[in-house]
Parts: sequence; structure tokens; C-alpha cells
Amino acid sequence: MAIITISRQNGSLGDEIAEELALRLGTKVISRKYALENFFGEINCGTLDRLNESAKFFSTTVPGGKRTYADILVERIREMATQAKDRNLVILGMGGSVLLAGFPGTIHVRVIASETTRLNLIARQYRITADEAVEVLNIADRKHRKFVRTVYGADITNPEQFDLILNTDRLSVDECVDSIIELARKHDIRVRLAQSNKKSGTIDHQTRKVVFKNETEEEFAKILTMYNIEWLYEPKTFPVEWDAEGNVTMAISPDFYLPKFNLYLELTTMDQRYVTKKNKKMRLVRELYPGTNIRIVYKKDFMELLDRLKQFGGQGDTTQGD
Repeated sequence: MAIITISRQNGSLGDEIAEELALRLGTKVISRKYALENFFGEINCGTLDRLNESAKFFSTTVPGGKRTYADILVERIREMATQAKDRNLVILGMGGSVLLAGFPGTIHVRVIASETTRLNLIARQYRITADEAVEVLNIADRKHRKFVRTVYGADITNPEQFDLILNTDRLSVDECVDSIIELARKHDIRVRLAQSNKKSGTIDHQTRKVVFKNETEEEFAKILTMYNIEWLYEPKTFPVEWDAEGNVTMAISPDFYLPKFNLYLELTTMDQRYVTKKNKKMRLVRELYPGTNIRIVYKKDFMELLDRLKQFGGQGDTTQGD
């Protein structure tokens, strides 16, 4: 599940990216047009025109109520994000990165381009001269910034609110969409693991840099990568024993987590008869954290994988996972 907000400079292909992204994710784009048609009930043409033209009008109270149009806009978008659960959501413009700031599982994207690129696109799109394109772009940029500043009191150009900034001077629409989808997929895995850690009391290590403890782990990661199996290295720690004061006295951080299989793997190159302590930890994890899928990869299993790797005649891709 992905909730993605897209902020864009006018003429940067942000709208095209949003449409293609929604198509690939099997959802629709929640745009300003969609909001005006669906969020405020039946409104007359005069009110619709004013909402289209004036950012300040959003602070007007809705007839017969106590809330403003801005209140309803924020409420409806946050409501849609909360109810998204297992479905995808693409929000274009409307200050989505501001009103969903810190919202769990949300990716905030900003699409930019150079002034030359944007002016050329606008001139072609509207079949106008270069000078006319400059004026159109200036008006559009000014209105865009004013809307977010007026409705939310924020600066939409502040880069700190975005997780990903894409420059379409050098990236195509497809390349941008590919990048967003891959980021959203990995982010969803991290969010789900973080939520699991919070619920079960396990310790989250997902932001750590990958530093393998030994060559065996590094070799195993190469094998997984060669077979296109996504992996995370030691993403969490399971406490399994505590002393009388509640201090953790025994824990296990499984070497690998395979998101596709929801499986934790602990490597050991020792003979099976010498891994009594690890087996105890495995048993305690299963007892204390029901539903956790965890297993040991013994020396025999590992050597078989190495043999398979040699049969393919190489070490595989050495790209590391998260």
C-alpha cells in the first residue's frame, strides 16, 4: 500500500507523472479538480469559480456550517489517507506534503525542472510565444505558492518536507514513476516492520548501515541478490530473556529478513549438533512472538547454496540490500 503526494513546479511534467503513477498502481489521482467535484457537496457555479480562482476563499465558512472550505479539504484528504489501508492513493498538488506531513506510510515527492525546460513545455502545450510562456509560468508559480501559504501557512518550495525530489531535465516520466514505485515499495516494508516492532516490543535497527560481521553473511547476501530475493540485514532484535529487574539478558538479531516470504534467517556455519544455544533462542522467539517465521540456515544448507552459485559460474551481483 502506498500513499504518495506529488508537488510539482508548473511545466515540470508532474501531472503526467501523477497520472502514470496512478495508472500503474491501479488508483486515481486526487487532484484539485477531483476535490472540488467531490469534497464539498453540491456547490453553485459562483462558489466553484471562486474556489478555483482564490486561495483566500478557502477560509470562507461553508453555508449552514461552522467549518471552512479549507477545513473540509484537509479533513477529507486525511480521511482518505486513513482509510486507504491496503489500497494506493496518489494526491496531486493541494499542499499534500504539508497536510499529510508525518502521516504513517506516506511518501512526499517534489517534481522540478529548469526554467528553460518548463518554458519550452508550456510554450508547446499552449502554442504560445516564449514571452507569453514566461508570463504564464510566473502567474502559475505565484498562485501555486500563494495557495499553500494561504491555506496552510507553509512554503511549498521548502525541500525539507519531501522524501524524493525528481528533476525532469534528465529523467523521463517512466524513470520518475519507476523511482517512486520502488521507493514506496521499500518504504512500505520498513513501515510494516516498524509497526511490528512497536507492537511486539522488538528493537528496530532498520536505519543502520549494512556492515556484515563476517564473510559468510556477505556471501549469503550475494546469493540472495543473485536470485533476485530482496533482503534486509539484521533489521530487528528479539529480546527473549530478562532478569528480575526487567533488563534483557538474552536476545537474537536474525541475520536476514526476506520481506517476500516474511521470513527471518539466522546463519550458522557450525555443525548442527553445536548450535544448542541458537536453537533455544529460536524456540523462545516462536513462543514469545507468535506468528514469527524464523529458521536457522545450517552449514550444510549454506554449502549447498554455495555449490549452486559455483554452478552458475560467478559470485552474482554484489549489490547490498537495505
